[in-house]
Amino acid sequence: MREHVQPVHYDPATVKQLTREIAVACVIGAAQGALISITTGLILRRVSTVYRNVRTPVRVFYHCSWISMGAVFRADKQLLIFQNNYYANELKRRSQILDEAADRGIFLEEDFVSDGITRTKS
Repeated sequence: MREHVQPVHYDPATVKQLTREIAVACVIGAAQGALISITTGLILRRVSTVYRNVRTPVRVFYHCSWISMGAVFRADKQLLIFQNNYYANELKRRSQILDEAADRGIFLEEDFVSDGITRTKS
């Protein structure tokens, strides 16, 4: 069997964790967007004659837009947080490897430690 070389961030555990975090962030963002759309919809019904006179599909589009915007923005924010945490953990791991090698008297070059690939068999 051949070994495929993939970037380390293709690790199934990392992908599963990222998927879970983004799904939770989407649900939270959708709830926040729904809260905004409901409150602004009620305010617009009282204040705006244009909003009062529009048909139901326009109102549904308005609410769907707010809900999807909240989900997308929250998921994007969570992706950036995950990425920052991932790289911080990776730097910590590299530092630990270099420290352990230095304690043992082994010289490792940075390229050896920062090998950003994982080998998978298929």
